[in-house]
Amino acid sequence: MKPLKGLDFQLEENLESFFRLEYPKFELLFSVASEEDPAYEIVRRVASKFPRVRARIFVGEVKVGGNPKVNNLVKGYQAAAHDWILVSDSNVRVPRDYLKVVTQDFDEQTGVVTAVVSGQYLGRGFGAPLEATYLNTFYARWMMIAVKFGAPVVIGKSMLFRRSEANRFGGVELLAQYLAEDYMTGHAMKLLGRRVKVMHEPIIQMIGDYSFKEFWSRHVRWGRIRRAQSPLVFPLEPLLSFWISGAFGAYALSHFDILPYWQTLTMHACIWALCDIFLMERMKEAIKPKNLLAWIVRESLHVPLWIHVAMGTSVNWRGTKLNLQQGGLLET
Repeated sequence: MKPLKGLDFQLEENLESFFRLEYPKFELLFSVASEEDPAYEIVRRVASKFPRVRARIFVGEVKVGGNPKVNNLVKGYQAAAHDWILVSDSNVRVPRDYLKVVTQDFDEQTGVVTAVVSGQYLGRGFGAPLEATYLNTFYARWMMIAVKFGAPVVIGKSMLFRRSEANRFGGVELLAQYLAEDYMTGHAMKLLGRRVKVMHEPIIQMIGDYSFKEFWSRHVRWGRIRRAQSPLVFPLEPLLSFWISGAFGAYALSHFDILPYWQTLTMHACIWALCDIFLMERMKEAIKPKNLLAWIVRESLHVPLWIHVAMGTSVNWRGTKLNLQQGGLLET
């Protein structure tokens, strides 16, 4: 658990949103790597304000694999009193009816209920609006398309499943072998014959101070995960940029004298941008000049970022260098 840099009060508000959940019976389990974690005292302070809510703090990771997030979750996962487990990151803010909404469509055929992430930036640095724009356009769009075609895409910021079902594939402990424990949860559930469902409303991720370097590093990591898990799809990713797809389409139409090249490319860019603006609004992102600038920059960075991703297999996560093998396995 990591507080938003320079915005600790936002972490406190995020945590309070969980204590205010409307649900008949639940418990809150917080996992921190050590008492030195700045989030530790914030969790204690927030928990003391809501004595009627059952909440516990677990300190110290259990080394079951190379994934530091899973190592941090093991104690709480094993100590949970109920069968339903909802994994949520500390930078997520949820509405009061979150538990009711996330559980309402859960049936016997469901393995995991997840959600699209809406990025909301409050911090400084151009990396913050870039990150929000990436989440609210590229990731939201392609996650929904992938799920529509049956891909078991799961986002770890909101991941509800039954522990009894997860134990059939080895529980979260087994997921520590992979960097993308969320995707592998969905994949494992699919192998068990269970479906992945996506909530109709996005969950809100609060983005604090965020530099361009942090933005770039995060998406190199995500890109290399995608490359390791879907090596046949990764080479096609440049086509997901409006610059590349538009250039190809404009060339084809101009070659057959249907429409002039630059006219076609301009029309394509305007339609693509308009669709993304509608999507950003649906993802509850306020449309401001800074957001539009971030959208242009993000689209322009698509191919350079893809090239950087293709140049290596290692990632940096929480200060640790991790090497990825095919399938998303962590090198031991």
